[in-house]
Amino acid sequence: MSIQIAFHHERPISPAAILSLCNQAAADARTIAQTKLMLQEGLTVGVWADQQLIGFSRAVTVGRLCAYIKEVVVDKRYPQARIGQKLINHLLKGLEQVEIIHLLCARDLLTDRGTDTRKDTGTWLFQHKKASDLSSPA
Repeated sequence: MSIQIAFHHERPISPAAILSLCNQAAADARTIAQTKLMLQEGLTVGVWADQQLIGFSRAVTVGRLCAYIKEVVVDKRYPQARIGQKLINHLLKGLEQVEIIHLLCARDLLTDRGTDTRKDTGTWLFQHKKASDLSSPA
C-alpha cells in the first residue's frame, strides 16, 4: 500500500471523496456545493492510500497573523494518530509564514513542533515566528 500526502492545489481532492470520508468518520454533514467552496478557501491537504482518500485536514487563515486548523478527519480503518499527525505536519509546512496557528484536537495528534497547550480553552498553539520577524506584504 502506497501512502501519499499532498495539498489540494498539488493533487485535487474530490468533494465526493471528502463527503464519503466525513460520513464514514461521523464528521459533520455538508453538501457537495459547501465542500467545493471549502476547497476554494484556505489550505486543504489530503492523504491517499493508493487511490482512496483516507484523510484530510484544512486550515483557514487570517492573513499572516493567525490560522485555524479546522478539521482533521481520518478513515476509521487507518491509524488515527499517525495519519492525523501527517496531516497536521503537512499543513504546518504550508503555514510557515503564519505567526500563530490554533488547533483543537486530541493530544495524540500533536507532534514535538513547538506546541503550547492552553488548558483553559483546550486549544493547541503553534508559534512559528514573532510578529516583528514577519516581513511586510508586498
